[in-house]
Amino acid sequence: MERRSENSEQGLHQSRQFHGGRVIIDESMMMHGGDWAGEDLAGWWISEKLHGCRAYWDGDAMWTRNGNQVRIPAAWRAWLPAIELDGELWAGHGGFTAARLATQYGRFTPAMRFMVFDARLPGDFLDRQAALHSALVANPCAAKVSHTRAPSTAAALEQLRAVRARGGEGIIARHPRNVYAAGLTREILKLKDPADGYAPVQEVR
Repeated sequence: MERRSENSEQGLHQSRQFHGGRVIIDESMMMHGGDWAGEDLAGWWISEKLHGCRAYWDGDAMWTRNGNQVRIPAAWRAWLPAIELDGELWAGHGGFTAARLATQYGRFTPAMRFMVFDARLPGDFLDRQAALHSALVANPCAAKVSHTRAPSTAAALEQLRAVRARGGEGIIARHPRNVYAAGLTREILKLKDPADGYAPVQEVR
């Protein structure tokens, strides 16, 4: 798998905007997945696709994908670790409006959590998940999104049906060797419609 190059790091640095001496985080500095197109998902790690608002914690402040700073509660600032976390502000199934109000206006309800699915840390996806587990133990405002390994594409699609049945939006599949890098990757795939058929293609190696 292609690792993040020196040129991509330089491009990321050049894309960063500064305001008052602070780096502004926006979606150009986040990693994004594409839609599933029939890839073989055996061995990939599956999580629910949460219907909330994307948020990025830079170790000191929280940002939306549009580069706006989120006014988080003081208690959250005290509890969140000093590492860069990528996740979703989420208030449970049916809680999108609450997540939007928190993101836009700083109106946080007791149900709100920062659900972290990744971190800008060295190593592959499994390395980063192990680090997240340690960093977020017993954290009252943030939690690591749960992932399970799919033994087959059919098993992943069964998870998709289960998520949809309980009111979820869909699932995300992540390749275990994925490295965090800004931009679009085909090692993160989104699946929403359980009725979609598939024709397996060559797996990512």
